[in-house]
Amino acid sequence: MPIKIMPRKEPPLLKTLPRLIARLPKDSPHIKKLEQRLYRVRAGYSGELEIDQYIATLEVPTSMTVLTDIQLSHSPGMTFQIDTLILTEKFILIIDVKNITDKLRFKTNPNQLEQESKTGEVRRMDCPLEQLHTHIHNLQNWLAKSKFQVDIIGRVLLSNPNAHVIEAPPNAPIIYKKGLPVLLRNQSRKPTIHNPKLIKRIEELIRKNRIDYDPFPLCNYFSIDSDSLKRGQLCTKCGETMQYVNHKQRRCIECGITAPNNYRETLIDYFTLINNSISNRECRDFLQLKNKDAANYAMKSLPLNKTGNSVATRYVWPKNFLL
Repeated sequence: MPIKIMPRKEPPLLKTLPRLIARLPKDSPHIKKLEQRLYRVRAGYSGELEIDQYIATLEVPTSMTVLTDIQLSHSPGMTFQIDTLILTEKFILIIDVKNITDKLRFKTNPNQLEQESKTGEVRRMDCPLEQLHTHIHNLQNWLAKSKFQVDIIGRVLLSNPNAHVIEAPPNAPIIYKKGLPVLLRNQSRKPTIHNPKLIKRIEELIRKNRIDYDPFPLCNYFSIDSDSLKRGQLCTKCGETMQYVNHKQRRCIECGITAPNNYRETLIDYFTLINNSISNRECRDFLQLKNKDAANYAMKSLPLNKTGNSVATRYVWPKNFLL
């Protein structure tokens, strides 16, 4: 039967976290934490893509709609996120993909996951089973507000074959990648409980209300003083600030190399890291330009939205255009 899969968007942090790390001083205490976060984002996205591709190859006896990377609001200022949601006439399934390795212990009292490396180092993190239960509860409540009363099941899926579950509660909803076809086939053999029109309405409701993950500006999100960031265009070789030569060129004092002025990338750094709007003065400061005309020329590299007049003029970042 046909499987329809929503294309998964690349996490915005994959592009913007490296830019934040590059602009921090080399001795910044934030770098290690940010590099760890970037590693987890890359691993998570890679594992999710792998499962998307795997699902697309499966043969199941019922049609399926697979929605990916869903973020919904269940109250003002409060959202919840679901990696993968499978909608069928037989069942509704949440899959929480975990691309982690080594020995895993799903502990209780308190609920947490312990990951033990080959060297014996133990890292503790939030319990995926508890997160899954919360996702199911949040989605059921969210759908109930639109008069949809449905049962939802869920699984924590370990996508990496080098993950070894050493300890877990009895009958914990944990599966490996190879167990997914068995789960889908077993669930597909059950009686039909959802009208096809109902499933379609649920899909349309989720698509209509889905919101994008927005951590910007990152300095606010990670509690980093924006004044500590390197200004100007960064050298692609050594990462240091390049010296302005003219509106067409910059030169790196450290490396001696020259490069075209990349106003666009530098401005995107400002908008994603510091603020979603910029004034002419702020543009001159961050891009290290000498006068207002140079700043106006630079800002024309992006389709910014202009607000205010005279000295109160600001230029606003159109996020949907850039990311």
